[in-house]
Amino acid sequence: MLEASPKLQILKLTDLNMSSTKGNQIGQKWIQPKCVPECLLFHLETFVWTGYEWQRRDEKEVARYILRNTTSLKKATFSTKPIEPVKLKVFKKRREILNELASLGRASNPSDFVFESI
Repeated sequence: MLEASPKLQILKLTDLNMSSTKGNQIGQKWIQPKCVPECLLFHLETFVWTGYEWQRRDEKEVARYILRNTTSLKKATFSTKPIEPVKLKVFKKRREILNELASLGRASNPSDFVFESI
């Protein structure tokens, strides 16, 4: 998709399975492209991911790839599902992962990152 959109400035990813249980999620394994798409190298300014599943390895790899290879990124927003009070240990792990994404070395100048619960 990214290779077919060389002038893409805004990328919005939405988890269509937000209401499903983890065992019923449908999806394909992400394979990193051999070459960085032109839109990431020169044009992408806004990256929004609604329903980001911070526990899924593939989603973490996609987020890392985009953040590391986007040179014009001005704002990145990750919206995650809220955590129930009984899962406070899980919250600590989620926070560590979000902090890791925010601290990644990026090709672009410092950009705004927004992490929110949906």
